[in-house]
Amino acid sequence: MEALKTVITSIVPMSDEEYNLVQPIISRIEVKKDTDLLQQGEVCRHIYFIETGFFRMFYVDYRGNEINSRFAKPNDFLVDFASFITQKKAQYHCRAMEDSKVIALEYEKVENLYNSCPSWSKFGRLIAESAYLMIIERQEMLHFQTPEERYKTILKKEPYLLQLVSQNQLSSYIGIKPESLSRIRKRMIGK
Repeated sequence: MEALKTVITSIVPMSDEEYNLVQPIISRIEVKKDTDLLQQGEVCRHIYFIETGFFRMFYVDYRGNEINSRFAKPNDFLVDFASFITQKKAQYHCRAMEDSKVIALEYEKVENLYNSCPSWSKFGRLIAESAYLMIIERQEMLHFQTPEERYKTILKKEPYLLQLVSQNQLSSYIGIKPESLSRIRKRMIGK
């Protein structure tokens, strides 16, 4: 629980009294490996804070392929943000890749929290801005970088993924076929 406080107060400094407003709305959930916190087509009713474990966020395209769009580790928030803020059907699955523990914050209670205190309102805005920037950065990576540049970006910004995800999942995340990722790795080793 201390990790949640550390992360929240690093985003928006707040008093203990202000922070403690979140305590009554927290619920803890244990999630088994390969279990979905959210499925494509459901409404995202919670923001999750990952205490332990690892998750992937993906969608299933029109061909039935799973396309990874995000990975989340301890101390990350996990949410299909568009579904959460509109309360419409999610486009993504959020699946545990290992046994995990999360803190869940329900939509209506989060909205009440944001309305109850300026610090929490600011936190909500900054989280929304951060989510937007993550989406834009990913979109720009896919649109403006070569496959090799994308791989190098992952090596620089998210090197832990090389130990935690399969080659198929990593290639899906950077928008290439697994064979192409193998060729990129071989070229880079040869340099």
